Amino acid sequence: MRSAMIAILVTLCFGWAAAQEAVNPPPRPLHKVGDHWTPYEPPTELPADAQIYIIQPGDTLWALAKQFLGDPYLWPQLWEKNTYIRDAHWIYPGDPLIVGVKTEVAPSAEPTPPPTDEVGGVPPGTRPEGTAGIWEEVPTGKESTMPGGRLVTIGTEDDVYCFAYLDAEDAKPTLTVFSAEQIDYQEDFATGDIVYLSGGEAEGVKAGQEYFVSLPVRKLRHPHTKATLGLVMRQLGRLKVLCTQEHTATAEVVASCDAIPLGAWVTPYQPYPVPMALLTPPIERCDPPNDKTRGAVIYARDDAESFAADHMVLIDLGEADQAEPGTIFTIFRENKVEGAPRVLLGELAVLISSDHWATAKVLSSTGPLRVGDRIELK
Repeated sequence: MRSAMIAILVTLCFGWAAAQEAVNPPPRPLHKVGDHWTPYEPPTELPADAQIYIIQPGDTLWALAKQFLGDPYLWPQLWEKNTYIRDAHWIYPGDPLIVGVKTEVAPSAEPTPPPTDEVGGVPPGTRPEGTAGIWEEVPTGKESTMPGGRLVTIGTEDDVYCFAYLDAEDAKPTLTVFSAEQIDYQEDFATGDIVYLSGGEAEGVKAGQEYFVSLPVRKLRHPHTKATLGLVMRQLGRLKVLCTQEHTATAEVVASCDAIPLGAWVTPYQPYPVPMALLTPPIERCDPPNDKTRGAVIYARDDAESFAADHMVLIDLGEADQAEPGTIFTIFRENKVEGAPRVLLGELAVLISSDHWATAKVLSSTGPLRVGDRIELK
């Protein structure tokens, strides 16, 4: 009986690891850099004043943030300093990590033991050998007490990379997915599939480059002014160029949020750290409006007619309007009865911002929300 139980536990453990790898597959392909293997292109020149740490087996950005920054929830700050790391779930032993600025500190009497898998929340023995990373996603609401409020991670990588963005109304693709290796058997493509791009060496495409894949949804009009704001683009995934020809390129889909059809648009990849925000107590119903920047929710994921907490939306404010990543807004609705107080509905936080639009995640809601609801800078 005991042997059977052990076998079951081992099976479950490895099944869990396989499931995690399926959700967040490791970047590919691996290549040798110096004395170690990595899928990334670590920098060969590092700032002279930077404090450098060499990643060890079992390390995670979560544990290293606790070790060097004093708080594991600050791991996005480490990721932001090391933009060559494409996927924060996967870091590789031997790669250099900028962890801060050099300071004159006497060496510790005892070396700091390397963080264990338990620190990152992964059971021992379930992580593939030679890899490390943040396996679990930090859920909304995880917090660390800070002066004046609570420091929280306000989203996940899926929120950042698998939602939507706003392009120009007359935008046209410069690069598309025009064919695929399995075109005789598939209409749509996903992680691991080989696809062909409509541009190559002559168009500036090079092996090793990464690109976002997206698809136009519809033109977007402002819910109040009816002015055309642009073209909603749904994010489908990311691909990496394996090799190029004169006017075509061969690429592998390295991450997919949704099925990728022929004709999907291809644009240069840019990493976006998952932002953090300092949460303070919400505005109370008896508090007067603060007369700060105001805007509106202009689009909801999947064109939802009503939505609530954890839903992704677009707003009509951007960096030029003080809506930067991590900024918190109060959601409210004007009262149907003229002269009556406004109705407070919840809060949202900005994840990615352009000049005059941004993606945001609803942090809390007291009832159903809808496109057109107003927002006010907190």
